[in-house]
Parts: sequence; structure tokens; C-alpha cells
Amino acid sequence: MENVMGRSAAQRAGTGEKTLLAGIVTGQIAGLIMAVVVMAVFTIFLGKGPLYPVQVIGSALFGESALQGINVAAILAGLVLHQAGPSLLWGAIFGFAASRLNVKTPTDALKIGAALGILSMVDVYLIIPALFTALHGVDIWNREVPMFWDWAAHLVFGLSFALYPAVRRKLA
Repeated sequence: MENVMGRSAAQRAGTGEKTLLAGIVTGQIAGLIMAVVVMAVFTIFLGKGPLYPVQVIGSALFGESALQGINVAAILAGLVLHQAGPSLLWGAIFGFAASRLNVKTPTDALKIGAALGILSMVDVYLIIPALFTALHGVDIWNREVPMFWDWAAHLVFGLSFALYPAVRRKLA
């Protein structure tokens, strides 16, 4: 049975799936943009190597040893954890919100993305401290990443969702 707008339930469901997928893909892109920005910040402003922040993420699995020299296992783990964890989760949340709010323009995506970037700080304030402390007895992330730069990175992540309409068009 068709609704008033002439779209069947199957067509609406397909649109919702495409919107969710576009949100997830945009979340992956936003996660990579965020990573590049954080790498630049660590290199330019904090005097560390560009891979250091990825190693800090990898320290969730490897502890303090992840921060010694160039730890390839920690770098790979950090990248996978970042992209398969928060980037995937927040991208899916964005896709769900974009579907419900009928996001079509970069401006709309930017507004929702900025809110999402701020909301995603729940990771840094609640989830990461509990996880790191439970696994290693110390919150390595918040010790190694200055809060100002964490906020800036999460805002960059959120603002990167302005790319969503273009991603959605490419996937359509």
C-alpha cells in the first residue's frame, strides 16, 4: 500500500538503509579527517610523532608499551579501534538522525554533525576513562591527550559530517 506521497513502505525502507549507510561511510571519512588533524596537532604543537595519537588509541590493548618507540601493532590496533569503534558508532547515529530529520543540505548536516561532535565527547569523559582504568589502572588517553585538543578534534569530526549529502549522492 502506498502512502500519501506515493512511496511504498519498501521504497521508504530502502531510502532509510541508504541514509544509514551514507551516515556510516561519512563517519568513516570524518574519523579519518579527525585522525589526520590530530596527527598534525601532535606533530606541530605537542612535539610528538604523527603516529603517536594512534598509538595512544592502541594503548587500550597494549598498555604503556604501545607508547614506546614506533609500535606497529599499536598503530594498527589504534586505527582499527578508532574506525571500527567510535567512527562507526557515531556515523550510524548520524545516519539514523539524518534519516529521521530528512537531512539534504551540507548546512543541515553541519548542524547535526557539530552537535554530534560535542555529544561524542561522552567517549572521552565517561567511556575511555572507565575502559583504560579497568584495563591498565590508569587513563592513558586523558593523560596523553590535552583536553583542549580532544575537544577540537571532536569538533572537526562533527563538522566533517557536512560531507554527508555528497556521500549520500555518490551512494545513491
